Amino acid sequence: MTLNKSYIAALSIFVAVVLLFTVGTLLQSGQADSHEATGDDPVRLFEVVTRTVSAEPRPAILSLRGRSEAFREVLVRAETGGRVAQADIVEGSEVSAGDVLCRLDVDARAASVEQAEADLRARQLEYDAARELAERGHRSANQVATTEAARDAAQARLQAAQEELANINLRAPFDGIFDGRVAEVGDFLRAGDPCGTVVEMDPILVVAEVSERDVAALSPGMAGHIRLVTGQQVEGQVRFVERRADLATRTFRVEVEVPNPDASIRAGVTAEIQLELPVRPAHRVPASILALDSDGELGIRIVETGNHVRFVPIELLSDDGEQVWVSGLPETAEIIILGQEFVADGVEVRVAREGDAR
Repeated sequence: MTLNKSYIAALSIFVAVVLLFTVGTLLQSGQADSHEATGDDPVRLFEVVTRTVSAEPRPAILSLRGRSEAFREVLVRAETGGRVAQADIVEGSEVSAGDVLCRLDVDARAASVEQAEADLRARQLEYDAARELAERGHRSANQVATTEAARDAAQARLQAAQEELANINLRAPFDGIFDGRVAEVGDFLRAGDPCGTVVEMDPILVVAEVSERDVAALSPGMAGHIRLVTGQQVEGQVRFVERRADLATRTFRVEVEVPNPDASIRAGVTAEIQLELPVRPAHRVPASILALDSDGELGIRIVETGNHVRFVPIELLSDDGEQVWVSGLPETAEIIILGQEFVADGVEVRVAREGDAR
């Protein structure tokens, strides 16, 4: 019997597929036996180099950028209306509390005082006469009380007139420097219009904004070192730490009080503030090993028991250049100094100690 050529071709293909499948299976089995015989591990662990570091007591330094400010600054304003008749104080001059910065015209104020004084004298005479007549039984108690009230009202009008006259003198509210004139001789001032600015420069304040993360470590009385952009370096103490955060920036205002007896430090100068925080355990590590996690938090990768990697968030205390002081690590930590950028949290690694690595 003669087979059809198409059947012969199909049979040949089937036999070839069976042979290929059998040969592949035998080869895979041989490779597996070879691995078992040699003991080779198909999974190679990534090797990292580590260093053992231990905690040391370290005072932390908090660095802030800020500016100098006058201890007090007041814009002296008129309490009554009038034309400026005198303004003798030169801008930049030192002034004492009570010094006249601007004087207004007297106008009719002196006459008002004289009229109020005369009215008071008349009311006083009426009261004295009524009281004497009452003692003789010719005046009632109500009549005496009426004249007494009239006298008291006249006395109040005199006091008001005297205060109005005194208000023509715009005086310095405290010792300081007359730092800016607003009104000149001949200007007309209404009540509330400014004459000039008085600033108190000794002591002077250096202010900055501190983050909500760092504010808990600050308290009044802490020592601070100030370096001004002018080159001046001075020492001061924290005077005030704000209790309420700025809603826009979530930061707190900090004021450092600095002696300034010669007024050599000007207000508005950029400054760098370094505040000494309490001593705490810290580790000195290479700056190159600092890393950020997926949330952007600063930290260091360490190796724990079982050679597994763990990312530990840290706080940067100070920077010595190539080395930094950090807090947040275990008291004794095995930090990864080489290969940390190639491993992830929880991964098992092969460890080579610093000095032993080739």
